[in-house]
Amino acid sequence: YNFIGAFEGCRNTTGSANNFFSINAGRYNTTGGCNNFFGLSAGCCNTTGSNNNFIGQSAGANNTTGNFNNFLGLYAGFANTTGQYNNFFGRSAGRCNTTGGYNNFFGRDAGCMNTTGGCNNFLGKDAGRYNTTGRFNNFFGCSAGRCNTTAGYNNFFGLNAGFANTTGQYNNFFGRDSGCSNTTGNYNNFFGI
Repeated sequence: YNFIGAFEGCRNTTGSANNFFSINAGRYNTTGGCNNFFGLSAGCCNTTGSNNNFIGQSAGANNTTGNFNNFLGLYAGFANTTGQYNNFFGRSAGRCNTTGGYNNFFGRDAGCMNTTGGCNNFLGKDAGRYNTTGRFNNFFGCSAGRCNTTAGYNNFFGLNAGFANTTGQYNNFFGRDSGCSNTTGNYNNFFGI
């Protein structure tokens, strides 16, 4: 293992094959192994979580036992504690996720407010930004599904597609601004430009 910086890996007991670089990176790790934490406080609270890659200031800072996560960017996956198999790339992507698993958030603030929602794919700045517990959603495009909170089983593709949707489920919106005013409607199919 390689520890470089102040307080990094200072509580490590039997954890092996770890690389912690910067102040407080992996500070509370005890038995977690095969982790790479690069950046100020990256993976700071990790104790037994293994096979994680946290790169960026406070990326995965609150992860304790979550495994197989990849967080890249300032505050990416910041609140994650036990969530597993997540990929958050971009500033504040998946920032509030705690236990949600199997999520892929790519872009600044993508899935930022997600807490326990799982099996979501959000690609683009602000895509699924306010999703909290919604599951099985696919939002592709800048601000696609931005206001979605608890709804699941939606597919929004395009700039602002499904922008105002909050609890509407089983919707398919394809094209720029398609379904952008839908809030609670279900089982809709909108196809536009």
